[in-house]
Amino acid sequence: MSKKLESAFNKQINHELAAAYSYLAMAAWCEAENYQGFAKWFKVQHREELKHAMKFYDHVMDRGGKVIFEALAAPVATYKSPKHIFEAALALEQGNTKVIHALYEIALKEGDYAAQPTLHWFIDEQIEEEKSVGDIIALMDLAADNRSAILMLNAKLGERAGE
Repeated sequence: MSKKLESAFNKQINHELAAAYSYLAMAAWCEAENYQGFAKWFKVQHREELKHAMKFYDHVMDRGGKVIFEALAAPVATYKSPKHIFEAALALEQGNTKVIHALYEIALKEGDYAAQPTLHWFIDEQIEEEKSVGDIIALMDLAADNRSAILMLNAKLGERAGE
């Protein structure tokens, strides 16, 4: 693994940890606002992001690289509404997709065949992540200002199994 790709993977490890931190802050906001179902959904996302960080970590370590951690900035902790928080989650995932695509480009340019399967997995994962959040936003759009519908969605998302 080249130093350039190792450095990019290290940045992605920290990016995944920052996303996990953001999702935990989103869960905290939801719990404080009594949206327990949304909070559970965000806690599951938090755990997924930690697993993603570990997948990058393991790849670097398995290839004899060095993992370097950076300080994490405090995440945004205040939101206007449930829809606003899911829009922030979608922006987070879209940003992550761009970074993963850039990582893949580096791997291709450097002919790093070993990194490509890991990055393919993440490319597929990002399609799923963006769709999941986008579907929730679409349901919120349908619910509009109907508080009962939002509370029903809250209950439904609370059924998400912890991964």
